Amino acid sequence: MTLIWSDTLKKRVLSGLFLVPLVAAVIIYGSWPFFLMLGFALCAALYEWFYLATAKGRHYVLFGGGVLYVVLCFVSFAHIRTGFDSGAFLALCAILCVWASDTGAYFTGKILQGPKLLPAVSPNKTWAGLAGAMFFCGLTLYILFLAGFRFLSGFPYIAGDEGLTGLSIFVGGLFLGAIGQAGDLLVSFFKRKAGQKDTGHLIPGHGGLLDRVDSLLLVSPAFLILLLLWAM
Repeated sequence: MTLIWSDTLKKRVLSGLFLVPLVAAVIIYGSWPFFLMLGFALCAALYEWFYLATAKGRHYVLFGGGVLYVVLCFVSFAHIRTGFDSGAFLALCAILCVWASDTGAYFTGKILQGPKLLPAVSPNKTWAGLAGAMFFCGLTLYILFLAGFRFLSGFPYIAGDEGLTGLSIFVGGLFLGAIGQAGDLLVSFFKRKAGQKDTGHLIPGHGGLLDRVDSLLLVSPAFLILLLLWAM
């Protein structure tokens, strides 16, 4: 238990206790505070990507590709918040699913250990951690969507016999859990290429902003695609 409850994890929990309510409040409120927060986060993410791309030379092609990737992911998250009747709830679903995925991966990997997933990219990730990430993400999305069906009159994804099934929601969550881990590995790959442990030092215990939102970046367009498919 001492190994699991490390000093780094303590810093992450303390940072989260401050940041999570603030971010949630801004997402729920929407309007200009949401776009201001998103704009600040986008600028920070692009700066950190430029830092990674130029750490060992002027890799402007890598930076250009990163710009397209980061902007696409931020635009997807903005569309989730603003493009649906229950956008605030759906945006929070994306964040909570990523949180459940990362937390499930961390504790499942630490407890079960087992074979490494991609040791050359991220030496701490295991196949057990991936399974935990997928399961807890699926379970979280299932619970959240049940809550949406029950408590949100404007929730747009159930209509009589044509509504979503619990299985399709859970399977969608499994998919998002795997996608989130892929997003994490993608940023880890570029950090390793750049010879950097973190993308920055913006958030205590987390490093840079990209260290914190690496999973959410790739989950955002994937979740948006799922929502559009489910709404058809």
